[in-house]
Amino acid sequence: MIKINVYDKFNSMKTAVIFLTILLLINGASFYFDWYLQYFWFDMTLHFLGGFFIAMLMADYLKDNLAGSKLKNLIVIIGATIFIGVVWEFTEYLASQTLIEPIYNNFSIRAYFIGDLDDTINDLLMDILGAGAFSFALHFIRSRKAHQVQTNF
Repeated sequence: MIKINVYDKFNSMKTAVIFLTILLLINGASFYFDWYLQYFWFDMTLHFLGGFFIAMLMADYLKDNLAGSKLKNLIVIIGATIFIGVVWEFTEYLASQTLIEPIYNNFSIRAYFIGDLDDTINDLLMDILGAGAFSFALHFIRSRKAHQVQTNF
């Protein structure tokens, strides 16, 4: 009988990259279908999932270097996720300054990249909550795995 290690399947860089690519494609499609403007929860969901999968990517990338306290690991993973979220917000700002008119002129699509300060704060909060949810899930899986090892003696 083959055992599948749930931790390895859950904490996979390949899985994170696949889901981040899907989120990026959904983000692109949302411009055409105006999902950001039609559904208030759409932006929050994408940022939450983005934070979750960025944290997954960072945890897998840094897994050999994250020895030590759980608090330190949490700070590194969430800090990296926050950094990427801030870079994303700057990218949205730059895109709103440079791409809105060319996209409309060439493709007749009204692009929407960034909202006001409340939207930006909410986006960063959702990124942090997504990273926190991943960190909690990772902690739960690791502690469960350690418990299974202890009870198998």
